[in-house]
Amino acid sequence: MFYVAGVLISAMAVAVVAIGWRRARTLGEIARGLEMLAEGRRSRQLLARPGGSLGKLVRVFNASSLEVHERLTRFEEDRQQLRVVLGAMAEAVVAVDARRRLLFANASADALFGLDATSVGRLAPELIRSPQVQNAVEATLRLAHPNAYQGELSLPGRDAPLRGPARVLAVRGTPLPGHPPSGAVLVFHDVTDLRRLERMRQDFVANASHELKTPLASIKAYAETLLDWALNDDAVNRRFLERIDEQVDRLNVLILDMLSLARLESSQAFFEHGPLSLIPVIERCVEAHRDRAAAGGLALVFDAGSLDGDVLILADEEAIRQIFDNLIDNAIKYTAEDGEVKLVCSLAPTAVVVEVSDTGIGIPRDDLPRIFERFYRVDKARSRELGGTGLGLAIVKHLVSSLRGQITVTSRPGVGTRFTVQLPRAFVPAPRALDA
Repeated sequence: MFYVAGVLISAMAVAVVAIGWRRARTLGEIARGLEMLAEGRRSRQLLARPGGSLGKLVRVFNASSLEVHERLTRFEEDRQQLRVVLGAMAEAVVAVDARRRLLFANASADALFGLDATSVGRLAPELIRSPQVQNAVEATLRLAHPNAYQGELSLPGRDAPLRGPARVLAVRGTPLPGHPPSGAVLVFHDVTDLRRLERMRQDFVANASHELKTPLASIKAYAETLLDWALNDDAVNRRFLERIDEQVDRLNVLILDMLSLARLESSQAFFEHGPLSLIPVIERCVEAHRDRAAAGGLALVFDAGSLDGDVLILADEEAIRQIFDNLIDNAIKYTAEDGEVKLVCSLAPTAVVVEVSDTGIGIPRDDLPRIFERFYRVDKARSRELGGTGLGLAIVKHLVSSLRGQITVTSRPGVGTRFTVQLPRAFVPAPRALDA
């Protein structure tokens, strides 16, 4: 009797231990599955089918682990796509938390502010030492609604010894969800070129208005004087009419130059570029100015060097004529009597180089970077006296650029000025011999 009872008790104990072991094993598998999900790996399905609440837990785990893994996978894909999109943006994107610590910066922000992979987690004021940027961050974090902060700031160069002009940045800041906001995202767009173009447009309008106003005022004054009393005075009426004619010619030249420049800047193709022999075109330009140079007591010299008519460039003859007419005209205008204007041609491996030099008054160093700007004059009074419109060099610059060439200038006041024009050569293949 006691023997049978002992056997039953032992069997029951073994069963209890087995059940406990299976439950522990099942719980261990669930724990390992959760660890795999936490690591972003897909958890395998549990094969155990215990009863009771543990069985329900196994069924719920098997049903939800796949869905959780798919959601984590989609989340990671979305995060990677977002990083790729933000990294490809030209705008700089910076995210900070409520404690002003850097959460994220894309590649453009790294280049703009000098950040790197070690910057994440550090205080933004330590990384970006710009009071204006910090003000933008603070203003965004103070917003109590999701409306974005917008502003504009200037950012000087980071390297003080080599610091160039400050860049102008348009900034848009958006607070992250939360009350107060849990952080802020700021997007910086470099609008330096846009602001520069706006200033150039404003300067162009102001300068064009002034250039047009001056001859118009003279024409009006002479015309009113003629109408008042001078029309019947033979001693002055012809002289006044000649002055009116001069101002009309000046207006006509100015308007033609403005139209030419506008067409060049709008990229309207009104030149037909093709293989062109450069030397004969320059020779004709020089001959067209020879009488004027002689009248001013100047020597006008053209040295073609070793070049001949076989050297070709890809250009339109009218474009080349405008380039060298303007350069020769300027050289003659600003060179005193007994001076010299000289054109020298040489050959580079892929280009033809033409130097137009003079022994004139020269250009101050501070003015050299601006001489190709529209209406810019070194000596405004003398330029107007000599009939210049202030557009000639701007037209030359655009024409040379349209030919994929380059133009540079060197000058010393009182010594002279040299413009160097490089125009790409056109290599025309030789005709193939016909088979006999």
